[in-house]
Amino acid sequence: MIFEVDLDAAGPIEVRRHETAEAAVAEDVVTALDGRIDAAGLDEIVARVDEPLERDEATVYGGECRIGNVVADAYRWALETDVGLQNSGGIRDGPAVSGEVTVADLVSVVPFEERVVRAELTGSELLAVFRESAADVIDFGDPEWWHGHFSGATVRWDDERNELLDATVGGERIDPDRRYTLATSAYLLHSDHEFPTLRERHRAGEGGIQYEVLAEYARRFGLDGRIEGRIERLTRAESGGR
Repeated sequence: MIFEVDLDAAGPIEVRRHETAEAAVAEDVVTALDGRIDAAGLDEIVARVDEPLERDEATVYGGECRIGNVVADAYRWALETDVGLQNSGGIRDGPAVSGEVTVADLVSVVPFEERVVRAELTGSELLAVFRESAADVIDFGDPEWWHGHFSGATVRWDDERNELLDATVGGERIDPDRRYTLATSAYLLHSDHEFPTLRERHRAGEGGIQYEVLAEYARRFGLDGRIEGRIERLTRAESGGR
């Protein structure tokens, strides 16, 4: 949608909202954009998705989701780390990814000219990162939002008590003193807006641009994201009253 603001109106400023879907299509613009997309290789088909990967707000911020798993898997694969992390806010809302998926489709999922980086951190710091996925430490969004998607790890969280019940990496409980490697977007190392435990001092290497990593992963393995129990959000009763 677009908003039209009339700054010359007498009295209060008038703002009118227009639904772009109802606007006439400018065919010359479409032709020009199609040409640029083709020249940039953005129309290359890299995978086929038969079961649509939803990426609406409720899905992405609701806990484990298929699109979050796919992106986190791609990061971990690209940098060969113990854990992959994708922040929920970094997955852009839009139509489900389905059918013949192009590079342009994947750019629309994580549209940032930013690299995937390798971080090294202790088990204690990694546990803190898992805790920071919950909304009580993030200063935006609804109270029930979940802010992280993981690969190579599992998290059990009590929503009622805001408590991390358990977490594993590679099927084993986390050793607070061991060092672990994590692949994520560079943004999370230089921002204290999300996952404040992660800092530039944890950087230990870097890979490709986010959407390029995702596209290469799609070429190699497809985009068959599944729900695997990586994130369990429980109430006190469900967690045994702990």
